Amino acid sequence: MKTSAALCSLCAALACASWVPAAPALPGDLEPHWQKRISRREGNSSGEWPYGPLKTKGRDIVNSRNEVVTWAGVNWPMSGETMIPEGLEWKSAEAILDDIASVGFNFIRMGYAIQMIDEVYDRGGEDVPLEVALIMALGYENGTRVTDEIINKNPGWSRETTRFEIWSDIAKIAATKQIYIHPDVHVAKASWCCSHTDGNAWFDDVYFNSSNWRRGLFYVATWAKDHPNVASMSLRNELRESWNQTDLYYNWETMVGNMSAGARTIHQANPDLLITWSGMQYDQDLSALTTKKNILTAPCYKCTAIRDASRRDPVYFDLASHPWANNIVWELHLYPMSEDLDTGTCEIIEAGLYRNGFNALGIDAPSGCNITNDCPPAQRLTPVIFSEFGNAQDATLYNSTVQSCIRAYTEKHGISWMMWSLAGSYRIRSGVQGLVDTWGLTNADWSGWRDPDTVDNYWKPWVAAMNLTKGST
Repeated sequence: MKTSAALCSLCAALACASWVPAAPALPGDLEPHWQKRISRREGNSSGEWPYGPLKTKGRDIVNSRNEVVTWAGVNWPMSGETMIPEGLEWKSAEAILDDIASVGFNFIRMGYAIQMIDEVYDRGGEDVPLEVALIMALGYENGTRVTDEIINKNPGWSRETTRFEIWSDIAKIAATKQIYIHPDVHVAKASWCCSHTDGNAWFDDVYFNSSNWRRGLFYVATWAKDHPNVASMSLRNELRESWNQTDLYYNWETMVGNMSAGARTIHQANPDLLITWSGMQYDQDLSALTTKKNILTAPCYKCTAIRDASRRDPVYFDLASHPWANNIVWELHLYPMSEDLDTGTCEIIEAGLYRNGFNALGIDAPSGCNITNDCPPAQRLTPVIFSEFGNAQDATLYNSTVQSCIRAYTEKHGISWMMWSLAGSYRIRSGVQGLVDTWGLTNADWSGWRDPDTVDNYWKPWVAAMNLTKGST
């Protein structure tokens, strides 16, 4: 058959093409210290939380007890210039995690930069110490001051505590509170995300070296073996067209080739991990993959045309043909400021969500599909999560159309979600030190919530409505 030949051709290309090599491991004498002591997935037996490894089963994520696992969580930024999780100068890691747990959240999406791993390689396998990281980003005076503040709040750490040691401590504390940690490749170069011009947009953009990206995935997937509550990790956050380099072929074919290589890299390093796969146009669109359209001709916003597509055999992405198929979880985002999506009414929003990937849950097409006439069913049941959406943390949450629609949609269909974000301030963002962000849950000094009313009367009831599975203590 024509289709079978095309699928075989695609699989062969993904397996052999020079542009998707396997990620290199560090030489033995350059292995990070934590890697040398990993021999098994400690504490990840089926008899204790998180009852891993997790796997997909149709539209659901399930644990080793065959219980459906649902996540309701928060994004904790750490992909900024210091590459240290925000807020630790204001509050201890334990206290921040207590705050997260108090809302009922059971999941933290921790955005990181591939630069963090590049610097380990640049230093011959040695991770960057806390004080060095802060001085490089903030300058000597502010860097040493913030170092002292972080150590004061977290006395178990020192100036020499490294970034990944901090990560490990956070993961271990989170495990005691039955909170999952999800490493999310937010950017390549540490910076605020995201735009078409930030150099982090698309494969082989100015700062987005694809080989280094795969190397970073391998490194983090290996690190995760030591932490049973790190049950998943992402491939890449918010892919989008680069406006810096116009010859990078922003289209489904390039995306499938690179993301498949990334998934293979993670699976080779750590086959227990679930892998979240994001969509095109700031992670709004997975339609060509969930509906198994010809990836040479499938529509997508601002995609590079494949001029000879009509003369080529169709190419389809067949998730089921890959050894990591049951590890894949689709992820999507939505914000009111979308460039191309209509977010004016819930009816239209739900039709867009269905079309762009939530059809993979096997749910019925919503009524808005009668307006858009663009709601084909999915070809394979696969879990789909809402890994980012956000709003100012104030009373406008109650009357935001997008927020209200997302809340109703996730409650109705049992969809896992992570709100943006925890951080009410950033030690540095886009060159501004001490920047306050009103979209963060915390206040500026992390001493409390920015708006206690919406935490108590909006976020907590939403989390409670998700009926999250709790392990026995």
